[in-house]
Amino acid sequence: AATTAAAAEKNAADFEIVYIVKADGIPWFDVERAGLEQAAKDYGFKSTTVGPPKADAALQAQMVEDYIAKGVDAIGVCPNDPAAIEPVFKKANDAGIQTYGHEGSTFKNVSFDIEGVNNKQFGESIMKKGLEITGGKGGYVWSVGFLTSVSHNLWVDAGIAYQQANAADFKDMLGYDKGSDRFEETEDQNIAHDKILEFLKTYPDLNFVFGSPMTTGPAAGLAIEEKSLKGKLGFAGTGLPITIGKYLKSDTVNAGFFWDPYQVGYALGYTALMTWMGKPPKNGDAILKPDGSAIPGYETIGVEVNENGGNVMSAGSGQIMIDKSNVDDWYKKFADYGWPQE
Repeated sequence: AATTAAAAEKNAADFEIVYIVKADGIPWFDVERAGLEQAAKDYGFKSTTVGPPKADAALQAQMVEDYIAKGVDAIGVCPNDPAAIEPVFKKANDAGIQTYGHEGSTFKNVSFDIEGVNNKQFGESIMKKGLEITGGKGGYVWSVGFLTSVSHNLWVDAGIAYQQANAADFKDMLGYDKGSDRFEETEDQNIAHDKILEFLKTYPDLNFVFGSPMTTGPAAGLAIEEKSLKGKLGFAGTGLPITIGKYLKSDTVNAGFFWDPYQVGYALGYTALMTWMGKPPKNGDAILKPDGSAIPGYETIGVEVNENGGNVMSAGSGQIMIDKSNVDDWYKKFADYGWPQE
């Protein structure tokens, strides 16, 4: 009974979380930080968001070690490579520190990995948009940042599986052998652009490009403009106003998909605090503000155990799609978050 009483007496003011993003100075992560800081302000705990000077897994692992030594209560990481973080997360857990992932849905040594969308639904939605635009006929290619990018590959897996089950006349131009059925563009817009031009030469039936990284959309938009393929070659995939807004407005590309980074940061803070207090969120719960209202997209969360035994929490309705009709709303929303995109 004594331990129960002690748990009940935990005070939010005594809780401190550090969140280590992929790299410092990236606006997307600055918005996540703003969401985490808002949760900290709302509930009265301490939060710090940091990142290595460049996207480097070894530097992230070293930062985890540094914060273990400082004895914080919780450490979150958006990993460049989950495998590099597992051993230091285990070390943190052994020291009594809670660990959290974001975009690390294979993590084992975590209290929770937090996903802004359900990855299967996200990949299927991207494919469905392509089927809608093409009428389910023709051919496509689909990019990943790296062949090791966990979330990117989950989206492609789900999208290709949906196509195979529902649209036999819409074919993956790269074939269906796992690994070579997608192309890697190393999160580099120039490489993505050159590969798209190459695919257009090689595959006369190519009429749609899907992109998992944010760099493929603007690359496709540029290629479509250069080759005068508007209406003949389409694009759907991850995209923000800043990456594809002008191409959406000119009907050059079709749709961008994303989740709200501000709400991810808020969800991370809330989940970590509640778990530390002995009240971890459960499947079907909501991520709440102090007034009892749910944050957008997290009205009903999903909690699943992954193949490695880690808990994965996903926003039940966190997926957002922008097209020509609503892109202006999101220009405004990101400006309100402190990240003007035009």
